[in-house]
Amino acid sequence: MPDPARFRDLTKVRGGSVPFRGDIAMTQQGAPRDAPVPPDRGAQNAAREPASEDPADDVVARARTHRVGGYTVVELHGEIDIAGVGSVGPALDAATAGDRPAVIVDLRPTAFFDCSGLGLLCRAHRRVRERGGRLRLVCDDALILRTLRAGRMLDVLGPVATLDEVLSEALGEVLGDEEGQVSGGA
Repeated sequence: MPDPARFRDLTKVRGGSVPFRGDIAMTQQGAPRDAPVPPDRGAQNAAREPASEDPADDVVARARTHRVGGYTVVELHGEIDIAGVGSVGPALDAATAGDRPAVIVDLRPTAFFDCSGLGLLCRAHRRVRERGGRLRLVCDDALILRTLRAGRMLDVLGPVATLDEVLSEALGEVLGDEEGQVSGGA
């Protein structure tokens, strides 16, 4: 028989009868804002500098676009959910337009990412593929990677942990292409 003292701090969930222990909170996406941060996520976020001192800025969805070595890098900041995709979608559409776009989507500054964000990435991937380009994804967040896996996009997008990894792979591909042209011409 379970020890009754162990259940002393159980309370009822608002509007329901499911017991809820106060010191345990959801660790999945959709967790309450005041929920404790999972240990592995806290270590990731502690290493990053906050974008600003205002915590409200961390939830506002926005995109920052810049060029790095022939790629258009689109950093997605804040919460990429149904309310935020309208704010970042146009920047991603612009980056994936044109002939043979080379795009890197950087999700490291993203605070929250759900199926709306997954749809946004699927659209960008399709647009790039239709135009003969290349899309790479930078993501080191376990919860976002789990969302990509659940949406069966993890293997399709092949995320890497850092921007340097993408650029190193691109440099290796360019050097490999040049070697093939040189040895083919000799």
